[in-house]
Amino acid sequence: MRVCFISHSDSPWAPYYAGHMVRRGHEVHVVSFHPKPIPGVTLHYVGSRHRDGRLPKSLYLLRIPRVRKLLRELRPDVVMATYVMSNGLIGAATRCCPLVISTRGIDWKFPLPDLLSNAVVRWIARRADALHASSHELVELLTALGAPGERFTVIPLGTDSRQFVPRTEARPAGPKRIICTRKHHPLYDNDTIVRALRELRDEGREFECRFVGSGSRLEETKRLAAELGLASCTEFLGDREHAELPRLLAWADLYVSAARSDGAPSSLFEAMSCGLFPVVTDVRANRDWLRHERDGFLFAPGDAAACARGLRFAWDRTEVVAEAARRNRQLVCDELDREAGLERLEALLLSVAEHRYPPASSEGESVPT
Repeated sequence: MRVCFISHSDSPWAPYYAGHMVRRGHEVHVVSFHPKPIPGVTLHYVGSRHRDGRLPKSLYLLRIPRVRKLLRELRPDVVMATYVMSNGLIGAATRCCPLVISTRGIDWKFPLPDLLSNAVVRWIARRADALHASSHELVELLTALGAPGERFTVIPLGTDSRQFVPRTEARPAGPKRIICTRKHHPLYDNDTIVRALRELRDEGREFECRFVGSGSRLEETKRLAAELGLASCTEFLGDREHAELPRLLAWADLYVSAARSDGAPSSLFEAMSCGLFPVVTDVRANRDWLRHERDGFLFAPGDAAACARGLRFAWDRTEVVAEAARRNRQLVCDELDREAGLERLEALLLSVAEHRYPPASSEGESVPT
């Protein structure tokens, strides 16, 4: 089978999706708005970024003719486009073969009036032969906007429980170690974590906190940490290869995320697989997997004081943390194994390529205006 992914090649999941299909003997192409290569995969770079690294939203519309021409030359058996209002829009507008559109978070928000934005989302979803979501919450939200619910298949990416494993050696003495592996974008609100850390510092608690990842707000968050007197106990590592994450997580004791919304957070699953106690926002994506003050600590988005309470809870309740680590690790092994999820995704793509089921809207349907 010849598969084409329209996906950002620097995303956490694109290498896994593409790599799995290559290992299974399929011919794989990736059309990407990011130039990062994926080993063993033919990458077709169609992006163009501003000097500050931003990807202009208008570029997706401008690249429709180029991507349409490319797909007609490649003649894939199936196309999978990740993110509804970016790559999904490209996939729907260039549709010339069976199409799967994937949503991995609240990725259909766009700088358009709600009525127009919702109409575009419905049009994109109805152009797809099948829809993939990383969580049941995303199915509910998109179905409420008019996406055909019968076309959804829920498959979390999960994590590799053989790669992300609990630390086996004894923890060296020293300050508590905290890690955040969310990028520095407004959605992930890392400033709330920094403000929570100030509360802990003001109480005299000793800790080290590492932030892994880049993003549009990285420099602003670094400045905030310096202004609050946290420069000596916070470290901003920038982007790291995904292969480094198991080692970085093994360094830590606690995992924290202040994301204001989420899909099926692979970063959370990686931390759970490594036995870290999660202090994360009280959003559906986290509640689906964690029980408050049992498997993790849930705090209101944007509430730095509540985030600080969660870190204190994990700091002081060693027995709860130890039991949560055991349960969370088992949950990942039983329900969130990445290889099993990739096999289900492959089966979905094969089914769509062979049967084009469920049927998509007619080719003649126009873009809503």
